[in-house]
Amino acid sequence: MMSKLRKYRKDLGKLHQEVRSTPLTATPGGPGDMKFGTYTVKNEHRNRLQSQRALLLQGTEILNRATQSVERSHRIATETDQTGSEITEELREQEDQLERTKNRLVNTSENLSKNRKILRSMSRKVTDNQQAAAFYHHLIGASYPGRPGLLQMLSQALKLL
Repeated sequence: MMSKLRKYRKDLGKLHQEVRSTPLTATPGGPGDMKFGTYTVKNEHRNRLQSQRALLLQGTEILNRATQSVERSHRIATETDQTGSEITEELREQEDQLERTKNRLVNTSENLSKNRKILRSMSRKVTDNQQAAAFYHHLIGASYPGRPGLLQMLSQALKLL
């Protein structure tokens, strides 16, 4: 795009220089010589100037369009860059949030493991306590009403001795 713009500017400069260097009078022996007539010389000169002006205007118009296109492209690139920066910032924030969530999940998992160990220990202690209570009830005879417990049997045995 920039090379086209430079080419158009160069062509425009050449046309400007050509318009400035064009002689306003006819050269001897040239197409504007008097043997073709005054009207023809003026007409040819006017036609030549008009075509050069038309080319100059066309070159200027092309240059203006190219400049506008470059400006639009630059504006779009700036907007795209800004949008990309905003998206990048948002992604960083999301990454931080995901990292914090991951850390919380790791901590929760560790806490669950600790709680699971505590519950297993409590379950074993409850089982041990139930077994101890059952043994105690058996000792005192509370397990089967009407039947003597182990302690009662021992005390009766001692009385017999």
